[in-house]
Amino acid sequence: MVKSLSDDEQDMDDLDPALLIEEAAAAQEAGEETVAARIYNAAGNVYMSVAEFEEALDCFEKSLSLYKKLKDETGISDTTYNLGVAQINLERWTEAVITCQKAMDLFQKLGNKDGAADAMYGVALASLGQGDFDKAMDFFKKAQRAYKTVENEQGVAVTLVDIGNAYQDQQNTEEAEKTFRKALKIYRDLDDNAGIADVLSLLGEIAETQGNVRKAAECFVEAAQCYLNAEILDISREVIDRAEQMMWDVPKGTRRRLRPAIDDIRDALPEEDEMEDEDFDEDLLELDDVE
Repeated sequence: MVKSLSDDEQDMDDLDPALLIEEAAAAQEAGEETVAARIYNAAGNVYMSVAEFEEALDCFEKSLSLYKKLKDETGISDTTYNLGVAQINLERWTEAVITCQKAMDLFQKLGNKDGAADAMYGVALASLGQGDFDKAMDFFKKAQRAYKTVENEQGVAVTLVDIGNAYQDQQNTEEAEKTFRKALKIYRDLDDNAGIADVLSLLGEIAETQGNVRKAAECFVEAAQCYLNAEILDISREVIDRAEQMMWDVPKGTRRRLRPAIDDIRDALPEEDEMEDEDFDEDLLELDDVE
């Protein structure tokens, strides 16, 4: 999912957005508009991180209004992009296309290549939400090239996955699979277990739809192991369950080969009641820094 940008001065861990809004309002009342704009933006990012998108939208709008008053071009560009991200998550597709295009233009004017790439990606997602497949593909490919220019391989891989999903929605399975495999290679090169697992799961679903149960089971087992390596335990359990349901439909040789791997993954996973009792993930509120 497309992410918003956070202020580099802010430590985003364990922040209460309601308190941040109070601080922003107090700073604005005291005439400290730069501080208020930054804090409203930070509050919006915290709301984004916990999927409170309406609240995030309101914070970004307040921040943007202040940055425009201050004629702070960097603040305007970053917050415009953040506003577009909130609109995407609220499925306000037409607004999001316009907002992300504005952010793209602003980033390009400032020479912020990373921000421009992110904004292109945002335009693509919003266009896809609108149902404009051709425009979405055009901007996905622009974003892909832009991420390559700034050597952001993670961005390239994420974009490829979304291109693959777009092809899949168009029932173009051949292009979807080809694109997912390109993303898989990048994730393997990056040693990104979560990314590898996501793509393997998508490839497993394609194989299952095509009736290739052996290939689907192999993909799901490897995906479950990668989710386990990435400590994404709930999804690892879901995927290994899918693989195990296929065991009696695969050739005996495949079953004998996959069974030990399945058992090892199950042994490594905590009991479900233990997972429910785990503490809140302290990393949940970590946001990307502004480059």
